Amino acid sequence: MATTPEAAQTGTERKKRGWLVKTVLFLLACGALVVLVFGILVLNNNFSFTRMSRADFTSKMDHAIETSTQWLSQHPEVMNNPPLVFMVGDMTRMSGDPRLKQMVATYVASNRVKIPGEPITWYYAHAADDSVPLPVLTISDLATVNWQDRCDAYGMAPRKVELPDAERIDLFSPDKYSWGTRQHQLYALDFYRYYNGPSAPLNRVINPVAEGVARDAVYDFRVNDSYPQRMAFILAAGRPDLIKPRWAEILLNHQRPDGTWQYCWHGWCKGVFEFNSDSEYGLDHSTVQGAWALYMLKYRYPQWIEQNFK
Repeated sequence: MATTPEAAQTGTERKKRGWLVKTVLFLLACGALVVLVFGILVLNNNFSFTRMSRADFTSKMDHAIETSTQWLSQHPEVMNNPPLVFMVGDMTRMSGDPRLKQMVATYVASNRVKIPGEPITWYYAHAADDSVPLPVLTISDLATVNWQDRCDAYGMAPRKVELPDAERIDLFSPDKYSWGTRQHQLYALDFYRYYNGPSAPLNRVINPVAEGVARDAVYDFRVNDSYPQRMAFILAAGRPDLIKPRWAEILLNHQRPDGTWQYCWHGWCKGVFEFNSDSEYGLDHSTVQGAWALYMLKYRYPQWIEQNFK
C-alpha cells in the first residue's frame, strides 16, 4: 500500500521531534555531568574527609618551608618583583633565616634600589628592610609607577605618598573591585595594615574585601598562582579564621619536590579563560606566595594550626 504524502510528512515530523528530544536529553545529561564534576571539585577543594593529624601537618609544613626557602635562596631573581620583595622581607622578619637575610641584604645593596631620581626605588628597598628611609612621593613621581606599586607605597607611608584622591577612595572601597583585582586591592590594604597597624576604619574595609577573596577561594579549585596568593593575602589581612584547613592541605600536597609551586593548573592559569603552558611563566610568583602563606601559619598564626589539626 502506497504511503500518502500526509503520512510521509507526519513520519518526518515524528523523526524530527525524536531527534530534538534526544538532543535535548543529551545536552541536559552533559550539563548535569558538568554540574556534578564541578560540585565534586568544589567539595574536594573545601572539605577533607580524612584530615591530617597535627603532627603530619606540622611535619609537611616544615618540610615545605625548608624546600621552598632553599629554592628561593638559589633564585635571587625573584627579588626583581617589588611585591615579592616584601614577602621575602616579611618571611625574613618572621623567621630570621640566614639565607633569606642574605637575599635581603644583597637586594638592598644592589643598584636596583635607592636610585637617584627614582624615589619609588627607596620604597622597594624599604619593603625588604624596614630600616631604609622613605622619601616623599609626589603625584608626578607616581606618574610612571604602576597601580599596585603606587597603592603599596601609599600603604607604607600614607603621609609621604601623594596618591591621587580617586585612587585613594577606590583603595578604601569595600566593594569597588572583584575577582583578581580585588586580590591586589587586598594586598595593598595588607601593606597599610602592616605599616600603620589595625584600626576600626581599616577593618571596615579590609574585612569585607578579605571575605570576598575567601568566597572566591571556595569555588576556584584551580591550584595555580591565585591559590596561594589568596591564602597569603587573607592571612596578611589578619583573618586566619577565613582559611579552610583543606586549602592548606591542598597547598602542601601540590608543592613540587624542588620546593616550588606551579603557576598554572593543568594549563589553566590565573585568568578564568587563560590557558597556557606553564613554561611561559616563571615559578617565582606562586612559590614566593606559597612559602609566605606557610611562613605566616607557622610563625604568626600557630593557634590556627592548633585549632584545626588534632
